[in-house]
Amino acid sequence: MAGFFKKLFGGSDDTAAQTPAPAATPAAAPSAAGASALTAHMNGTVVELAGVSDQMFASGALGPGAAIEPTAGVVVAPADGEVTVAFPTGHAFGIRTADGLEILIHVGFDTVELDGKFFEPKVKKGDSVTRGQVLVEFDLEQVRAAGYPVTTPLVITNAKSSVADLTVANAGSDVAAGADFITAARKG
Repeated sequence: MAGFFKKLFGGSDDTAAQTPAPAATPAAAPSAAGASALTAHMNGTVVELAGVSDQMFASGALGPGAAIEPTAGVVVAPADGEVTVAFPTGHAFGIRTADGLEILIHVGFDTVELDGKFFEPKVKKGDSVTRGQVLVEFDLEQVRAAGYPVTTPLVITNAKSSVADLTVANAGSDVAAGADFITAARKG
């Protein structure tokens, strides 16, 4: 598994293995409906996670979620929260939402190999973000031209402990950033 994380995020296997996981934050009280809503993190077509080309995401090994095949190179926060991971390369971000979900957004597949080329991160680790705030801008066409898939998954990495059920809205449809995307029915 450590080799996978090296491929996904870059760095050495030792670095990935020694990087501590972010401390869990107690979840805020769930909404009246007992669910958390995550909005679309970019413009594009919603893709079921099982349909993406990267097996680690498609299998759900990193958590349940969905992806977007983007039509523009802008990724926004799907909820209010804190940036817990922000790679300087701009290709991946972790956010702990205000109500305790831990999410991972990964722009494309194998894009860590670009070493930040074509990416302009707008946030850093520790920043507070609000729903719709830009996390990164990237040159969509240049990333594609370099031979990298740009399908961008969003997964809930702490779903086993916090999510009872997950619903993906608009699968197969075009959405705008901020549109309905994922509803996570909370445990407890």
